[in-house]
Amino acid sequence: MFELELKRLPLPSALGTPESAAFEEMVGVVNGIVLGLWENDDFVQTAEQALAGFREEQYHERILVVAVEAGAIVGRLEAVFPLEEDSETATLLVDVAPALRGRGIGSALLAHGEELVAEGGRRIVSTYTEHPIRTLQGADRLVFAPAGHAGLPADAPEVRFALERGYRLGQIERSSELQLPLPPEREAGLTMRHEGYRLISWWGSAPEGLLEPFAAIKARMATDIPQSAIAVDAEEWTGERVRSQERELAARGEPLLVTAAVREADSEIAAYTELAVPADGTKAEQYDTLVARAHRGHRLGTAVKLRNLQELRRLAPHITRILTWNADENDPMLAINRAFGFRPHALTGHWQKTID
Repeated sequence: MFELELKRLPLPSALGTPESAAFEEMVGVVNGIVLGLWENDDFVQTAEQALAGFREEQYHERILVVAVEAGAIVGRLEAVFPLEEDSETATLLVDVAPALRGRGIGSALLAHGEELVAEGGRRIVSTYTEHPIRTLQGADRLVFAPAGHAGLPADAPEVRFALERGYRLGQIERSSELQLPLPPEREAGLTMRHEGYRLISWWGSAPEGLLEPFAAIKARMATDIPQSAIAVDAEEWTGERVRSQERELAARGEPLLVTAAVREADSEIAAYTELAVPADGTKAEQYDTLVARAHRGHRLGTAVKLRNLQELRRLAPHITRILTWNADENDPMLAINRAFGFRPHALTGHWQKTID
């Protein structure tokens, strides 16, 4: 039996060098775990993409720790700390090579992560479990969040792992998949007039004249969507933070395609939706979709999503699938998705624990 060692993994300045070998090995291990879970490469990423996600450090601190056994990386911990002044939360992501689970590697990584959270002055730890649709059939017992209708299989190893370590299920997100293109009759049924608002789209970079209004509505994303029984820190968004996100996603090769509904009377952004669109592959991922509370009831959510799909068809016709995530209790947005033709894809459990 080899001794397990936990090591903090520094970020390399460049890839393809001796300095970057451990980072690239870690990315390969995580990709193997992802392939095993999803049975496809939807969430596989290159080392370049992974590194780009760590480069913008002004708004989040990310710490990487790897579990090493017999000289090989067998697991990973990523600890994410929002850097707003009053933040109380941190997120821990733990992955272990499937063949080596059940030997305490995940427990060691999680315990180390909780120590980092405490040292960082945070009280609340978040973590996630992911459950592809094929794994949800025939479960005898389910674990439910305080709100919503879906449940996670109580016998799933990752569910047991979270419960045994004092985490509670605060929210379930539904992942849904849409096949493109939309049938013409479905698109026609979703088309509508939107009096008093104009729709504006951009890809990769927000127009200067909308930069600060866009930042203002993005700041509401953390508080205006259903949060069920999870603690969420408020986020401060400025034009520079929008540009930081744009730089990160451009470096990852997945710039955002955005459509916003702008109120004509005062140029306030009332609603927006985002798609991360890769240059290759067939899958795009839905990021934010939000209708500000004061503007709900005008079907703006449907309007911006439809226009964004029309722009996607024009600018990136190679995309044939979209994945989106919504809180299980977010009935209005789930209803919009069903109208577009989204079908169930997976469930994600959002677990939290308060550190004494």
